[in-house]
Amino acid sequence: MAKIADFLRGKTLFITGSTGFLAKGLVEKILCQVPEVGRLYLLIRPRRRPDRTVMSAEERLDREVLQSSVFDRLRARRGAGFEAFAREKVVAVAGDLAVERLGLDAETYDRLAGEVQVVISIAGTVVFDEPLDQALQSNTLGARRVVEFAKACREAIFLHVSTAYVSGKQPGMAHEAPILPGETVAHRLGRGGRDYDLDREIEDILTFTRRVQEESHLPSVQDELRRLIRRQNGRTVSAHRMETLMEAARHRWLRRRLVKEGMRRARSLGWHDSYTLTKAMGEQVIAKMRGDLPTVIVRPSIIESSLSDPEPGWLEGLKVADPLIVHYSKGRLSDFPADPNVVLDVIPLDVVVNAMLAALPGARRGGDIQVYQVATGTENPLKLGEMYRLIREYFQKNPVYTREGTPIPVPQWSFPSPGQFRRRLRLRYQIPLNTLQWLMENLSALPWSARLKRKVSMLGATLDRVLSLAEIYSPYTNLKCRFETENTRRLFQGLDPEDQKVFNFDVTRIDWREYIQDIHIPGLKRHVLKEAPYGTP
Repeated sequence: MAKIADFLRGKTLFITGSTGFLAKGLVEKILCQVPEVGRLYLLIRPRRRPDRTVMSAEERLDREVLQSSVFDRLRARRGAGFEAFAREKVVAVAGDLAVERLGLDAETYDRLAGEVQVVISIAGTVVFDEPLDQALQSNTLGARRVVEFAKACREAIFLHVSTAYVSGKQPGMAHEAPILPGETVAHRLGRGGRDYDLDREIEDILTFTRRVQEESHLPSVQDELRRLIRRQNGRTVSAHRMETLMEAARHRWLRRRLVKEGMRRARSLGWHDSYTLTKAMGEQVIAKMRGDLPTVIVRPSIIESSLSDPEPGWLEGLKVADPLIVHYSKGRLSDFPADPNVVLDVIPLDVVVNAMLAALPGARRGGDIQVYQVATGTENPLKLGEMYRLIREYFQKNPVYTREGTPIPVPQWSFPSPGQFRRRLRLRYQIPLNTLQWLMENLSALPWSARLKRKVSMLGATLDRVLSLAEIYSPYTNLKCRFETENTRRLFQGLDPEDQKVFNFDVTRIDWREYIQDIHIPGLKRHVLKEAPYGTP
């Protein structure tokens, strides 16, 4: 196989999702290891600031990408020449995945199509409880627009990043095979389910979204929202403030409806949520539209901090497992609904980046879609119970401290079933809290202290968050499925020995104790929480 650097040398790449975690890791690796790459065009949507002014694509490239700590290694290596090098190689393209032809004018679209040789589609939401309309635009219709662009390019290779969890509720082994249009997990499992047609499903979701938007303006809904606002804020709300609160409440009402519909629709078809449903639909769109375009689909599992590149533990933002780690470290998760024997398939960022780059040289025109699942559960499994034990052990030695300097003890989990967990929360917390809230609302003449009201409000918010986390995560923390990685293993074994070192994606080398305790949690602390070391009161 051609060496990866030889393949990339002089190539022009077009990358979507370029302000995100995975894309930044990819761009850094390319610039670091293949400085002779031709050019990297990054599709970036101009963004409106709170003051209503617009941050251009070029500004976002500078602030959100090039100034990121992901480039610290490259910045140190190149010194004063870093900025000139980066601006020569990396170019922002103002566009929008949610708009036809990527929001590009005809001249720019055609010019890029004439230059680009590799299209890498990373953009998409990675939020499990994303409103259905937003998930569809990002993960399905966005994928359609990017594959249309790749087909318009003269000789492009197309690589699309999906997720291993498109396998949905399927138990056992999830294979490295494309998801075909018309196929659902429910049908594959022999559970029947409703008829499914990809194009009709897309249109149904768009129609539902339009209908719910219209319903949000109905007098009955507006009256309900107005009553809720008056209950929460008192009856003396000014007209201007009422208008502002009403619009915010309408958006929350819309979001709840669209999140609920995403969950309902996904689960009826055998997926977990709007995220896995729309990512699977994105794969189906690609399979339907690609023609003879050389196409690679990379399916990572749960991407977390880097193992070694650009540094051990590099992370940006809270990823899938991190909210649980943070809440647990602060004593806010007394238990969690999960099966301790289930494999929680975590994969470091740089392992995914390396596999993506290794998959490019072998892409074949006219052949089948090549699918590579980048996961650890088959070759180097980390069971959820073991992950919990490593995290608990870490925080027992390195506790988080209260503002008063008292170490926060971490709880011991019993891993209840989802039903047991909900019943326990209801009896211990929800019923007493609801009773107290009712008393405070209906006996307002009593001298309830402001401090007590704030505490009750905070407890209510924490309880809602815990219930939300349980609802979102329990399908994954109880999923008895592993991801086949035979194609990925063969890809690694076929690499040049030097490439195996530089672009290493062999997951058997991961030591989970070292990764969790010495790499990931310190990286989470350093890059995301921005806190003093946990051992410091």
